[in-house]
Amino acid sequence: MNTKLHLIVERDVRNFFKYRWWMAGLISMNLADLFILAIVFSRMVTRLEYFKFVLPGIAILALFASAFTIGREVSAEIRRMLHHYLLSLPVKEWEIIIGRPLAGGIRGLIYAAPMLGLAIVLSPTPRPELLIYIPPVLFMLGMGISALAIFLATVVRNFDAYISIRGLMYFILMFSSTVFYPIDVLKNLPTPIYLLALYNPVSHGADLMREVLQQGVLDPMKIISLTIFSTVFLLVSSILYYRRIRE
Repeated sequence: MNTKLHLIVERDVRNFFKYRWWMAGLISMNLADLFILAIVFSRMVTRLEYFKFVLPGIAILALFASAFTIGREVSAEIRRMLHHYLLSLPVKEWEIIIGRPLAGGIRGLIYAAPMLGLAIVLSPTPRPELLIYIPPVLFMLGMGISALAIFLATVVRNFDAYISIRGLMYFILMFSSTVFYPIDVLKNLPTPIYLLALYNPVSHGADLMREVLQQGVLDPMKIISLTIFSTVFLLVSSILYYRRIRE
């Protein structure tokens, strides 16, 4: 089948590299946060090697932040009517709709790669047969996060409102998760926060990486959960995005 899907994906990935210095700055800040948190909490918590605990979580945050940026681009394109330019290109509508979250997943993997590599190097005895599952699982999670961002971009038409909701979504998904704290600690917080952390896809991604890298096990239920999350938002965002670009 003659498809130009790769051109849409390549376009979005190339756009991501226009902000390479911004990416380098974010990676540096993430690494600084990682080492500062590791030093501080390692002296406060005696039964938890905090550096090894938080490192996979920081990798997931990097994936989340980079994959989510696709929503801002889609929102800006819709607001400025630039999506009409995409429709004028010799590509099919489904290639545009599918290509955006695909590119978001790739962008997420690219940005998370340094943290992921560090986590693998510092893991005690990584099992190669389990390590091969990490990239496709993270790619799938990145696609789901990109689809969530596109969903918000198509539902919230006011750009200022979109920026506010996007910031709120960042805050909720990042800090109501097991990125920084184990789920046992979050049990002591109000029930809504604990339940959000328990079912948060960011939590599942961070916990899955910890289990693979540090315990040598792979929980199929977490993969199923991430698959459901990504599939649902890919379907919903595709329908809404199609309707918006056809207006």
